[in-house]
Amino acid sequence: MSATAMKGVGYADLLRDVRHLDARAAGDLADWLAYLEVEGKADRSLYAYMRIIARLLVRYPEHELVDFTDTDIEHFLGTIPRPSRHVPRSIVGKWFEWAKKKKRITENPMDSVAIIRPPHHRPRDIFTPAEVAALEALPSPDGPLFALLFGSGLRRAEAIHLRLEHVDLERQRLIVLAGKGAKDRLVPILPNAAIAVNELVILEGLNRPDHLWYAHRGRGRIDRRDPIGDTTFARWYSDRLKDAHLRRYLSPHTTRHSYGHILRELGFDLEERQLLMGHESVRTTQRYYGHLTVEDVAAKMRALT
Repeated sequence: MSATAMKGVGYADLLRDVRHLDARAAGDLADWLAYLEVEGKADRSLYAYMRIIARLLVRYPEHELVDFTDTDIEHFLGTIPRPSRHVPRSIVGKWFEWAKKKKRITENPMDSVAIIRPPHHRPRDIFTPAEVAALEALPSPDGPLFALLFGSGLRRAEAIHLRLEHVDLERQRLIVLAGKGAKDRLVPILPNAAIAVNELVILEGLNRPDHLWYAHRGRGRIDRRDPIGDTTFARWYSDRLKDAHLRRYLSPHTTRHSYGHILRELGFDLEERQLLMGHESVRTTQRYYGHLTVEDVAAKMRALT
């Protein structure tokens, strides 16, 4: 559901189970969500936070905020599958941090709750070089668009809203406006991505206000005036994988993961990859794209000779 729709119906209306609204601490949850919204949290984050705390309130409907103990919270977390527990623990922790900050509680029960470490993440599946080549070899405009994805690491929403005027071909970089976390960022792109955009400009006759991703508006006419929808993008992406005769389906976000591994193979160090991918923490980059292999070390050793 879109952010606009979420605001229109209210977060609670999106839940099938609304028993938490009768809990004694329901007002505290509503106040916390209002605080987070003023703070600028994304609607999807607000919805995720509400879902977790709502489950806690349903389990303990008679508890006032001050009544929750570390044992109550541990019993609640025990109802959640082990690999996923670290996320709800973090969300519950944020709620009680807010409550203490607002002086609604004097002691934070989370101080005594068991620490839950996130599970070890294995490297995610990525496109092989042959698959990348097959997608980039598709006729214009599709091949160049895939080359841009693999050469910039754009997220789906960032790609959907990208206009030609956001791309600086001379400096080989583009501007992402209101990306993840509603933040703007400057993204240097790989040379093949710059070549791909230049090909789009020439072959497709793009103008500066045009969006790079397109929609068909009847009789084969391509429209780039407005950003395409998520569903249209998903259909475009899925159809192009079939056109390239790929034998498996990897999600659109996998193009970003593949970009991260391409950067590593090109010799960019961890901090450089963090900057290029727009990660706030180097831990994120290290978790998904920082895995060294024997081949990586061997290549550096050969470079010494």
